[in-house]
Amino acid sequence: MKIWIVHAFTDRLFTGNPAAVVPLERWLPDATLQAIATENKLSETAFVVPTGLKGNYQLRWFTPATEVPLCGHATLAAGAMLLSELDPSLEVVVFDSHAGALIVRGTPEGYTLDLPRRQRTPWTPDDSIGAALGGVEIVDAFIGEYANVVVEDEATLRNLKPDFAALNVAVRGPRQGMIGVTAPADEGQAYDFVSRFFCPSVGIDEDPVTGSSFADLAPYWCDRFDLESVVGFQASKRGGYMRAIQTLSSVRLLGQVSVYLRGELDPSLARLHNRVDEHPEAPKRKKRRARTVKQLPAIFEEQAAPAPASEAASPPPPPTSHPAPPENEAPPPPRIVVTGGGEG
Repeated sequence: MKIWIVHAFTDRLFTGNPAAVVPLERWLPDATLQAIATENKLSETAFVVPTGLKGNYQLRWFTPATEVPLCGHATLAAGAMLLSELDPSLEVVVFDSHAGALIVRGTPEGYTLDLPRRQRTPWTPDDSIGAALGGVEIVDAFIGEYANVVVEDEATLRNLKPDFAALNVAVRGPRQGMIGVTAPADEGQAYDFVSRFFCPSVGIDEDPVTGSSFADLAPYWCDRFDLESVVGFQASKRGGYMRAIQTLSSVRLLGQVSVYLRGELDPSLARLHNRVDEHPEAPKRKKRRARTVKQLPAIFEEQAAPAPASEAASPPPPPTSHPAPPENEAPPPPRIVVTGGGEG
């Protein structure tokens, strides 16, 4: 299985938004797809499977924590790899996804991606949103694909220091914990507006460059500036640009990609026995020998316990070379023996 790591919405490496692209012959178990995305540790991993129609693929996106219903930069990356490396004979790729049909085309300036255009609904956020974003003043707000708020100027947006745990609680609805923040660009910039996108609910505190968020913001700024197309810059640490044109039913994003890695995944991932939801099998070991009781020699056998002192016999007298005199018997008188003598 092939894998690409692509930096999307940028013309140079180590900027834009990285995504992994994994083409499959058929779908693997969801647990395996999630495990691959978790191992990649990128904001999204895109999996594509051919439908049987030329240029048509099924597409799903996984963050390191969960599957998501829409991802713009990973879709652009997947389309770019299919058009440029997997099947260069294609002119257009159509993806069947949870978000509907998504179309990627190659152009001399890069790649275009058509995303659904959502109806924009005015929104009045409560004070908890501004507080979670670091105590900023919100000058406008609306709901599209995501909740979106507008702040006064570019400096305010760049200096945001959100409380991600609070933001995950404050932003409710079908896209809990996901919010776009935008502002008009400073005078003299090469872009029309700036943005940042926070999504702690899917395991990513701040997304580097978010195509689906641009699909919300581009129509707003086109209407506000009375322009047919706008250029946006997402002011994350990596940063990335895209141009957007709104149509009656879609938002067409134009972006570039830069390939960071071309590689292969181990074929064992596709084997049925490779079940990521099970514990690994322990290696086999030799059977243990039965433990036998070792017979100790007689010298080590336990001695009988001594009898109590009251029951013990009197110890024999110590040996001696002189026998003891008999008890209660007077000693014999001494004998006087005269030896030798003379006459008087």
